Amino acid sequence: MSVGLLLLACLAAMNQADDPPGVISGAVVNLSRERAPAAGVEVALRTVVDGDFLLVAETVADERGRFRFEGLPVGDECTYVAGANHGEVHYPGPRLRLPERQAEANVEIGVYDAVSYPSPLVIRRHHIRLRSERAAIHVTEEILIENPTKVTFVGQPPPGGAEPVTLELSIPSNFERTTFQSEFFGRRFALIGGKLVTGIPWTPGRRELKFQYILPNDEQVFRWRRTVDLPCDALELCVENAQPEEVVCNLDSSQSQQPGELRFAMGDKLLAQGDVIQLELGSLPVSLVATARWLALGGLVGLIGGVGLAIAYRRKAASQIPTAIQPAKAARRKSTRRRAA
Repeated sequence: MSVGLLLLACLAAMNQADDPPGVISGAVVNLSRERAPAAGVEVALRTVVDGDFLLVAETVADERGRFRFEGLPVGDECTYVAGANHGEVHYPGPRLRLPERQAEANVEIGVYDAVSYPSPLVIRRHHIRLRSERAAIHVTEEILIENPTKVTFVGQPPPGGAEPVTLELSIPSNFERTTFQSEFFGRRFALIGGKLVTGIPWTPGRRELKFQYILPNDEQVFRWRRTVDLPCDALELCVENAQPEEVVCNLDSSQSQQPGELRFAMGDKLLAQGDVIQLELGSLPVSLVATARWLALGGLVGLIGGVGLAIAYRRKAASQIPTAIQPAKAARRKSTRRRAA
């Protein structure tokens, strides 16, 4: 029997029983206020069915932040998650199981107050790796982002009623095939105005964001610009498959232990939001498409040049014809004048 059918059977049995044994209780505390009871917040209980979270019951925490759900189906197959809503942010608790041998569970759910401006987010570590290939430049970025405060950053809603934006990744706008390592981030980032943005509420603590993208290589000299998204404590840029004399970067050069790799770092100066990192790679093998395009352009230029030479040759030849017959005409005019005389 599938988990979904099993849940339906459990719920049917629950409706028929007078006092089912499953109980989940606990308290909601405000971590922004020294774990003070979060009175009056909404608490929702969900069960996991085939990877989805289905709502089972809802309640409101009392003046002590306490809540209780009773009459729940039990068994090793039943997984529950209790979460609290505070400041338009949902804070899920841990996953719980109610086996028949232990049909009660107690859980504490922590919530935070919310702030919309200014952003408290900072980058503690930003590592960027570029690998040049014939057809494209492969870029991998790892960003360790921290919210050092005791409040959740939710962002300000932009004009027009759109969703708030809490983080914007200023990667080059001609990127393609972006892939996030975490499915959570992959589902929460959207492409708006040529940039990757998200409205994820950033709770206190650190999160690591890792993603990859590809940039087309259509020129023999590749220029890469990256705007710093947040105040940054440490940034390192690694370049693979490039000759040292063909790489120019506005960061300080750093030693690398890997052959064929160049490293650049920000040095002692901290980077501010909006600072720009610039990199130039020269004498790159361009893609076959770009090569074909340049060959086609060269052929077109050659064809135009050939036509131009042919036209010029014909004009020159035409200009020489009157010169060849001019003396004969002059001779005829001279003889005519002589006859008249």
